[in-house]
Amino acid sequence: MDDDSTFTPRTPAEAFPLLREAVIPILEKNPEARVAFRAMRDRGLSEEQAREEIARVLIAVMFHVGAGSERLATAGGGQGLRSEAFRRLAGGETAREIFEG
Repeated sequence: MDDDSTFTPRTPAEAFPLLREAVIPILEKNPEARVAFRAMRDRGLSEEQAREEIARVLIAVMFHVGAGSERLATAGGGQGLRSEAFRRLAGGETAREIFEG
């Protein structure tokens, strides 16, 4: 039997590092995420801080997808909302400003 405890977070504090690691393939495959990441790095954020901002966007988009929010519908779905958020990150906003503002 496989022990999947390394992949199954037991608390929210354990989930965030796993999601941060998931950012690497997102950066490899998503040009908008790469542009946002590079812009944040150019503004002086550390690699870890920039990855955390990308992770926060992914969490927020998942929330909107799960909730079927009006904002999700307005953005044209999860991909549209994610693209909008990455563009805004690249423009200088934080995930908090994008999703709480």
